[in-house]
Amino acid sequence: MKYHLTPWIAALLSLSLCATPAIAQEDAREYSEITATASALTSSKAEDADLEKALLAHMEAIFGAWYGTTWGLGAPQTKTPHEGKINCGMFVGRTLVDAGFNINASKLQRQPAELIIKTLVPKSHIKRWRNKPTEAFIEGIKEMGPGLYIIGLDFHVGYLLVRPDLEVRFIHASYVTHTVLDEPADVAEPIVTSKYRVVGKLFTEQNLSDYRQKRRIEVKGKW
Repeated sequence: MKYHLTPWIAALLSLSLCATPAIAQEDAREYSEITATASALTSSKAEDADLEKALLAHMEAIFGAWYGTTWGLGAPQTKTPHEGKINCGMFVGRTLVDAGFNINASKLQRQPAELIIKTLVPKSHIKRWRNKPTEAFIEGIKEMGPGLYIIGLDFHVGYLLVRPDLEVRFIHASYVTHTVLDEPADVAEPIVTSKYRVVGKLFTEQNLSDYRQKRRIEVKGKW
């Protein structure tokens, strides 16, 4: 699909992309400047395709800020990159909140991965694999096309980023390395060893509608 960006969205997209390379060393003030971009995005009147492209770039900038942050269970869970610790569910919830989604990150992170995905993604955009080889799973993800996804595993949750060239990256707070990182999905230990994999695509029509309206997204689950 070819995107035609309005000048306003193009400028916003450029801002997010330019911030990405050096983000890991930014302090809390600079991170606040990145997340403040969400106010402009949620108020955007752009077409969905343009908003999706700008929002994806914005989330990549947010992810970059968190790389190297310590993974850890239990309270308290940090809201600021490189300060304290963050678990896999909170990483998903926190980055969505910082991107401008209206959702209770603390409640979201307590739910099983399946319910985290169902909270954010309509049934028609969720796909599951059970006891499938990693290679078959990765090929299935590529068939879903470029974009940002949430992936749930046996005991873990994170993001999958499928780039336009169909490279698949796994972005998560890792219990293996004990850090937030971006790694190739096909060799990531949590994906390779998991027997169950469930994936839901973000930035669907419903996602973007919730985002534009700043509509409260009710978390599924009772925990």
